[in-house]
Amino acid sequence: MADRGRLKRAKLIERVRTAEKRKVAADAYEAEARRARLAGISERTMRLGQAYSARSTVADGDELRGVVMLSAQLHALGITAAKQADHAQKEADARLADLASADRRQKRAEEQRRGLARLLDERNNRPVLSTTRQTGTELET
Repeated sequence: MADRGRLKRAKLIERVRTAEKRKVAADAYEAEARRARLAGISERTMRLGQAYSARSTVADGDELRGVVMLSAQLHALGITAAKQADHAQKEADARLADLASADRRQKRAEEQRRGLARLLDERNNRPVLSTTRQTGTELET
């Protein structure tokens, strides 16, 4: 009876570890998607700022000042987005490390459950040996 309880507990731990791994995998995917979005925003903003600063058809000083100001603001936004993308990269790396750890815990729980199931199978299928040993010969009986 205790063996069945141990096996039931091992199966429960395995299910919990599997669910934990799924959640951590979803978090890692989300963090990686956030990093990719921020990197894309940073790149597009920087290119847009460069495109505005490279404009050569400026009619007057007021338009030139507007172009320079817009270009500088886009450049600042690109730098901010790049910093956020770097932070998101670190977060994504941490989530991937968490995923690897959760994967190891899940595999360990699975191996423990299999080992316990194998041990219980061997114990239940072991031939029953007689507890008393015959001594002497047939003539003595």
